[in-house]
Amino acid sequence: MLRGLVRQPARLAQSIRFASNKVPAATIGEHAVGSAAEPSTTPAEILSGAPEELSTRRVCRIYQETKSATQSGTWRTQPWKIDFDVDGHNHRWENDMIGWQSTADVVQALELKFKTEEQAINFAESQGWTYSITPKEPQIYRKKEYANNFLHSKGPLKHIRTK
Repeated sequence: MLRGLVRQPARLAQSIRFASNKVPAATIGEHAVGSAAEPSTTPAEILSGAPEELSTRRVCRIYQETKSATQSGTWRTQPWKIDFDVDGHNHRWENDMIGWQSTADVVQALELKFKTEEQAINFAESQGWTYSITPKEPQIYRKKEYANNFLHSKGPLKHIRTK
């Protein structure tokens, strides 16, 4: 009998609806910051909370990473990246406790990846960052043959030292 009484208020609480603020649609459009038809541009500093010096003083670099020297092929070479160079204004110091290098630059380790160059440029412009684009250099392939290692070359002998 008590079980039925305990369950009943829970069912009533689930079915209670709170009255929302009823505002005519005409007044919403008058007071709205921007409409869906016209996207408004809000300064990035307001949205991100980042200081203004980040967008005015720092320059980000947009680039595509080069091919690794290992046998990984073209792995990790497709995405475009945005990163910031080391800021000369924030000096580095050695941490006394650990002995590691410390810095006050918070965006130095920031690395953002994008699928295309246009996406990276649009993001940098939307944040108000000044950017520079580093184009990827074309790869030059030279024909190499194993037999060339054993060809005779005129002149003095070449001594190859390993140490």
